[in-house]
Amino acid sequence: MKIRHRKSNNHYKKYKDKYVSVKDVYNTIKHSIRVKSERGSRILSYSEYYSILSTFLDEVVDVVAVKQEVFKMPSKMGNIYTKRLPHKRPFHVRIDIEETKKKGEVVLYKVPILDDDYIKLWWDRPYKYSKYKVLPLKRFKEQLNKQK
Repeated sequence: MKIRHRKSNNHYKKYKDKYVSVKDVYNTIKHSIRVKSERGSRILSYSEYYSILSTFLDEVVDVVAVKQEVFKMPSKMGNIYTKRLPHKRPFHVRIDIEETKKKGEVVLYKVPILDDDYIKLWWDRPYKYSKYKVLPLKRFKEQLNKQK
């Protein structure tokens, strides 16, 4: 007896390792988001949805990158913050081409370890959100690079 599996409605599984665009998220949830007004309720348009989302992300960037504070995500999705960490770089062995040509044998030298640090964006999240990523990294990088 053959067991046939039903086709899943979740079409994101074939794009398991890729990001989902904002437009795809909007198309999935647009019927569940309604705006109430005096005349009745209507579906939220994509431009309104996108402006709300971008304003929220600007606020997150402002709190985390500019003010250097912890941002608590809504619906118990965790905290986002930045942390300054030292670089841990090993020595790299390189070939000195000019000295190798002069001596006729391979001359190696070590690249020194840098004593600088870098800023890392952390998202402490519950296990059920473990595969999620912070998407507006470009906005964070621009603000963090301005600070250096």
